[in-house]
Amino acid sequence: MSDCTCTETPNLELNKEIIKVFLGEDVPSMRNPEVSTTELRNLPGFTVFSEHHMKVAHDTAQQLADLNVFEMIAALSNLKNRHPCSGYVDYLARIALFRHQETKNMTLPPASQTLPRSFFRKDQLQDEETNLLGGGNRDELLGGKATLDPEHKLAWWREDPGLSEHHYNWHVYYPFTQPEKYRQGELFAYMHQQMLARYDFERLAVGLSPVTPYGPGIGWDDPLPEGFNSQLEGYSFRASSMDIPDSVTLHSRYILTSNMAINKDRLCTAIAKNYLKDPAGKKVELTMDKLGCCVEANTGSVNKMLYGNIHNDGHVVISRMNDPDGRYNIESGVMYATETAAKDPVFYRWHKFIDSIFEAYRSNLPSYTKQDLRMEGIEVCKVFTVCEPDPSVVSCQDGTLNNLYTRMTEREKLTIYMGQKEQVVRRTYLNYLPFTYHFKVCNTGEEMATLVFRVFLAPIKYTKELEHRRNDFVELDRFVAKINSGSEQTITRSPEQSSVILPPSASLQDIKDGKIGDSQAPCGCGWPRNLLLPRGTSAGMRADLYVVATDWEEDAVSPDAQLSGSVSYCGKRDGSFYPDRRPMNFPFDRALSFGTLEEMVMGVPNSTKTEVKITFLGNKSA
Repeated sequence: MSDCTCTETPNLELNKEIIKVFLGEDVPSMRNPEVSTTELRNLPGFTVFSEHHMKVAHDTAQQLADLNVFEMIAALSNLKNRHPCSGYVDYLARIALFRHQETKNMTLPPASQTLPRSFFRKDQLQDEETNLLGGGNRDELLGGKATLDPEHKLAWWREDPGLSEHHYNWHVYYPFTQPEKYRQGELFAYMHQQMLARYDFERLAVGLSPVTPYGPGIGWDDPLPEGFNSQLEGYSFRASSMDIPDSVTLHSRYILTSNMAINKDRLCTAIAKNYLKDPAGKKVELTMDKLGCCVEANTGSVNKMLYGNIHNDGHVVISRMNDPDGRYNIESGVMYATETAAKDPVFYRWHKFIDSIFEAYRSNLPSYTKQDLRMEGIEVCKVFTVCEPDPSVVSCQDGTLNNLYTRMTEREKLTIYMGQKEQVVRRTYLNYLPFTYHFKVCNTGEEMATLVFRVFLAPIKYTKELEHRRNDFVELDRFVAKINSGSEQTITRSPEQSSVILPPSASLQDIKDGKIGDSQAPCGCGWPRNLLLPRGTSAGMRADLYVVATDWEEDAVSPDAQLSGSVSYCGKRDGSFYPDRRPMNFPFDRALSFGTLEEMVMGVPNSTKTEVKITFLGNKSA
């Protein structure tokens, strides 16, 4: 088991037993007299951004993983029964199940079904009759308020359950307190940079300016203009124009914002000098991976005492603005939890600040030249898309080239579970109309070429300057194909095969019914399938579709490396080698010695681009 696509025949009966863990069903007492369910306790106020909380959770998970599998299921199920809405219990169950030898490859239900209070607003969690009578539609409720707060225009995107599940599960598989996984720091930087690029794409479509950073020395000196009310049960709101507190109390720990500013300055000094310092004062060569480890403050950090815990502390500080020292017992804001943080506009401003640290490093790297990107004997002659015929879309009935379409599906039913209580909620979500990519490739060499195709999309803006557009490119896919010598081939690829998106996932009911197969995704890490494309505009949003093909025999980390599952943003689930040895986001991971994308295509024959138009078709009932 190496990634988010299960390669083993699933144990359907055991997988059904695991569901009891998430429903809190009654399970017979454990056979081991030394293990007592009373020893398992809830952890109120749990956050993955607390080193103490993470140590408690992972120590407990290891104790559970050492048990007989049915004893573990019984212990977790009884704990869930006592605390059906606990975020800690859901997190503990997932990490314990992934540790146990007999359950580590099992398919787990989506967190949005098992922890619904963190994914759906209070009005959505009303019963069906109440919701129909008075719940209202979120877009309708917020639409009239967009003039008061323009951020409401993208509430639909930030509140997509798949987006929150992706962020939540990424941090489940990459806990910062556990042994560092291969290139975890670099992947931390890349995954969040791509979240920012995709968010800015959506902002441009609705007429909003790009995200601006908000952090120590960059915005924290002024009040935060963005207020936010998630309307989630268990989380507080944030009024607009609030100031960052000087300090925040997290249980027995004090977080000083002045120390965070010092940590940021130390990181910037390390970038300027191109080395970090370990606890003994020894110089350590700076890489994106090491920098990412220091920023995330994971176990790979070169010197946590010197460089601090800036990313995690920032989440806590922002979430506690309403009650920094806890004197009023006010609940934290959504930035406190990975399953809710991405709903808040300030999440993107905070991560824009984090990315500004990484961007300072990228700016110091030597620019790519055409010699760095070219592959002799290979020419990507053409790339285009074809939409599948759809009788409801006039311009797509004949499979029009380079026209992509999206629409909203309204009031789709989804079953959720609060313990053993089953309920139906309705959600509205974006999706794209089916289409295919087509890549026309020529191999003039004398040998078959094994190529890796890297596919990106970027909005066409007011400027053509490539350096101003470099961080706009979102990865759509990365895949390997063989091209025969002396031939011209056209490769057809479905977006459903993307290396970015989450493979097909099973619902809780699917697992109970045994309707899972070897193509299901046991992990929930991966960009939501429905958000692969940006929404676009009703008039048609122009974008550049860019692809570059390079030698996979040189780029692969090993001869048997595969780009399977949602590997681009999530890596390998077992922590083994990231299959692509190139820097993540290559070739947009640093400056390029080309003035425009057109110049880049001319100088690098093994790449090409085409202009596509993304048209939003409006809403459609489920």
